[in-house]
Amino acid sequence: MSEEISFDIDQRILDTILQEFDVNRLIDNFAKNIENKKKEEIEDVAKKVFGEYGRALMGSAIELGEKYSDRTHEVIEEVAEKTGVGPFPHVYQRFLEIFNMGTQRKALTVVVSNTSQLTHSVGPCVFLNAIKEKCGEDVAKLLTCKHIDLSALEALCDNLKLSVDVRMEASIPNEGYCQFTALHKK
Repeated sequence: MSEEISFDIDQRILDTILQEFDVNRLIDNFAKNIENKKKEEIEDVAKKVFGEYGRALMGSAIELGEKYSDRTHEVIEEVAEKTGVGPFPHVYQRFLEIFNMGTQRKALTVVVSNTSQLTHSVGPCVFLNAIKEKCGEDVAKLLTCKHIDLSALEALCDNLKLSVDVRMEASIPNEGYCQFTALHKK
């Protein structure tokens, strides 16, 4: 009888992220830090609070993804090595999937994926919804939660030693979803 091989993200990864990176604790901390702050000051607080959170969460997603590897991750690594393509876009996408599943609790929506570009979208968003609930509509419209994603993507690129330009191309208040594009510089 052969050993069963899993192609799914290990549930221990998702449970650990959910426990260690509790969205409500994050937003409670943010709400406390922006009390009596002017609009301009809120952005600075968001960059710090959400930036630290995004970097730490992506670091944990990478660490846990490697610790509790599955067959999908192993095959992606093998293909990246054998083809010489490197970690972009597939290894990059795998850790982004862990990050997304750990917080949003749903599959990553990939819009474009090739060796030059990876574009993904998010919506609805647990972070924005929590900000709206705890801080109000005016703060939510500032879209301060973008710093979570942008700092996480930066941390991912740093970890994988990728030269990538990351940009935000759409936002939930304007388009009904947030969209991020990573352009690989070869």
